[in-house]
Amino acid sequence: MRVEGSPVFPVEGNSFYGRMMFWLESAPTASVHWTFIEAGGTVPGQDYRALYRYGGQHPVEGGSQLMANYETPDFYSGIGPKTDCWLHSQGKVVPVGRWACVEWQYDGPNNTMRIWMDGMALEDLTMTGKGQGCGGGGDDFPWTAPTFNHLELGWESFQQDDARTIWIDDVVISTMPIGCPE
Repeated sequence: MRVEGSPVFPVEGNSFYGRMMFWLESAPTASVHWTFIEAGGTVPGQDYRALYRYGGQHPVEGGSQLMANYETPDFYSGIGPKTDCWLHSQGKVVPVGRWACVEWQYDGPNNTMRIWMDGMALEDLTMTGKGQGCGGGGDDFPWTAPTFNHLELGWESFQQDDARTIWIDDVVISTMPIGCPE
């Protein structure tokens, strides 16, 4: 699912919250980088785009570990820096086989990402300024937020993976916290 342009984007103050209910049938059991919440746009004062993502990568006990990710995809066309940065959770996994509520905030002015799962803040996945490392650009590379102009929700794997089924429902985008349905 992709939302782009008016009436949703640009969002007031370049900061927004999102919420969706999802049911994921299965998660990778191998080291597959994947995402299910992505927003992006052009980095202010630059000529390249950046993406803020929540997804996961490494298998840990209990499932596929969640992570935050920062990417500058124009690098692959010769524009902008190489990044592919990460911030791994401390063993928190994506829920499978049940309805789950995920909420997020992408806060452009403060270069911050936040996520909540089933109403609980995942503090170890709150990113302000930079993460734990980068595949390029150095481990201290700043995760400069873009001027958000789109949001994509759904499953995307970046390595060879089995087919995945995710159902998404009850999507809300707002400039204020939303909360999970009762």
